[in-house]
Amino acid sequence: MSLVRRLGPVIAWMTLWTWLATARAQAPSSLPPATLERLPPAGELSLTQAPLPEPVEPGNLVFPPSSPPRDFWTHWGGLARGYYLNDQRLEFTGAEATFAVEGVVDGGVHQRVGNWDCMVEGQFFLNQPFERNILVDIPLRQSFAHNFDINTFEISQLYLAARNENLFFQAGRFVTPFGRFYFPMYLNNFQDSPFIRSEVVAFRETGFLAQWTPGPLVFTAALTNGGFQQDMNSSKALIARVGVDQGWYAFGASIKQQDGTGSEMQKLYNNHVGVDAMVRFGNWTLSGEALYDEFGFRRPGFNLDDITWGRSLYFREVNRGLFVPSTGVGYYVNLGYQGPRWMLMLNYGDYFPRQQLGIPARDTPIHRGIVKLSYHFTPNLETYGIALIENDVSLGVGNLVRKGSEVIAGWQWSI
Repeated sequence: MSLVRRLGPVIAWMTLWTWLATARAQAPSSLPPATLERLPPAGELSLTQAPLPEPVEPGNLVFPPSSPPRDFWTHWGGLARGYYLNDQRLEFTGAEATFAVEGVVDGGVHQRVGNWDCMVEGQFFLNQPFERNILVDIPLRQSFAHNFDINTFEISQLYLAARNENLFFQAGRFVTPFGRFYFPMYLNNFQDSPFIRSEVVAFRETGFLAQWTPGPLVFTAALTNGGFQQDMNSSKALIARVGVDQGWYAFGASIKQQDGTGSEMQKLYNNHVGVDAMVRFGNWTLSGEALYDEFGFRRPGFNLDDITWGRSLYFREVNRGLFVPSTGVGYYVNLGYQGPRWMLMLNYGDYFPRQQLGIPARDTPIHRGIVKLSYHFTPNLETYGIALIENDVSLGVGNLVRKGSEVIAGWQWSI
């Protein structure tokens, strides 16, 4: 039975709007707001007004709010980041604590062609690789060692696009059009995110996208590889969202449907349906997402310790049965504050696997809380701290445990 027919009552979206307080004045425009990473909405790339460029948000590609009154223009930006990370979820690998540096470079070229605003946009990550002397004394650690294979140079986004009033077309690698989120990120691998964002919904897709925005409505559809990089499967994924996106509120529903990423014995289910909502009052933003998820290998018989492409800390590859997906439901609620110098984010979410297969690392529900706090010394210089807390779970190998804590402290400079 298809995901759409099975969805029915699985997702019951809870009411978020029980919090309201008198909001303070808006933060000065000289500081970057904690906005979502997103597709450019209708009218954002109009060639009628001069732009006020914003610094690059962590992990985000900034689209200027408007374009200069000329037929050709360019923009560029970047970010340098240094931090300390201690992720106790990785303690069993022996590689849980490190200092690191990262960079982000972005830019674009825009040209007016008749009634069309045409553009090429790019965002590129610079990552520091890990040392190769990693502990591989047992099959579990040998398999997880591949999680530390990091590309020094990474294409985060690179696409060609064109807009004509309320029509927008995009081809390349871009922000996944599934759902919406409204929190800053401070790692190029996006792991400082709620569970359904870091483990379920890919932050990037490669393919073709079309968007129609009649009035406040937004209709988006994309045909993509379905995975994070180039495809290893001849089938492709359909991603679509229908919603309303306004300055102070937004809501929508999304779907991703595909028969699986990878090929043959290694093919994984990768389907989900979800809803999202946001409301903004002054400096405060309250948002959330919920989804129903299908995951796991499509066929039995593949040993997880034989995975060579990086595996899930939450054993999401485990097979339930021949052509029978594992399923789960999850959500998070996020409260963010952006002031003249301070940024605060409070996030809590749960994820519940719906079947019990006798593997605690896969079966146990995940309860994750995240706190982020940052301070701007200048509009471009920022220091930040992050704490991620979730429940401890046995890995099922000896006395090894996935300890549920991560802390990050760092600095970053944007231009």
